[in-house]
Amino acid sequence: MNKQELDALIAEAVRDADLHPSEIPAIDLYLDQITSLAESKRREGSPRFEDRVLTKTMINNYSKDGLLSPIKGKKYSKEQILQMLLVYEMKNTLSIGEIKRALQNVYALPEYDAQLPERIYTRYLQIKENERRELADAVHGFLERNSLSPDTSEDLFTMILGLSSLSSYLKNVVQILLDECYPDLNAEKTREEAEKKEEAKQKKAAEKAEKKAAEEKKKAEEKKKEEKKKEEKKKKDAPNGTEATEEA
Repeated sequence: MNKQELDALIAEAVRDADLHPSEIPAIDLYLDQITSLAESKRREGSPRFEDRVLTKTMINNYSKDGLLSPIKGKKYSKEQILQMLLVYEMKNTLSIGEIKRALQNVYALPEYDAQLPERIYTRYLQIKENERRELADAVHGFLERNSLSPDTSEDLFTMILGLSSLSSYLKNVVQILLDECYPDLNAEKTREEAEKKEEAKQKKAAEKAEKKAAEEKKKAEEKKKEEKKKEEKKKKDAPNGTEATEEA
């Protein structure tokens, strides 16, 4: 494989088409309208990405999993469509659980508003466009640094292996950033609920023990009073002679 052929493959690898915020209507849309809009844009890219379709099922799952803001009725706002696109862009690298963790932290920001997804997505598309332009130079730089030439079968496979490791390391960086910067809000909520339940359980157990101790104390006092009454009755019912004998 010569340089020209490699450059052609790299160009094909980055020839996906992105739906820009300006192409999304300001009015709320039904699912059919959203999927049609996304499909129309996808067709502008390479056939290599024809399987990367945004489907109704995917959107419904995003909603059920809490990845989108609550839906009112059957239409989706521009904010929610942009949230879908954020999920769609991340799902090739991250799991749904990891995406949910990231988005929940973003949605919980004090400065979050309906325009924030658009601002983030717009900046992301700018970064992505820069990466498209710079990827060929980055790959050639990788080959030069590692003295690799895709002209030979051995180097070609080593190149694929090396680029795979680079992809893996980048994914690791993303996951570490998630772990360090974005706490699992669901886990924290579950932990807090568990702590509250444990506190309530301990309080109930303490109240039960206190009640039992009070009942036992009351029974002991009642038993003592009963024994005292029996002793007094026994003395009262005893014959005079017996008392006298005891006195003598």
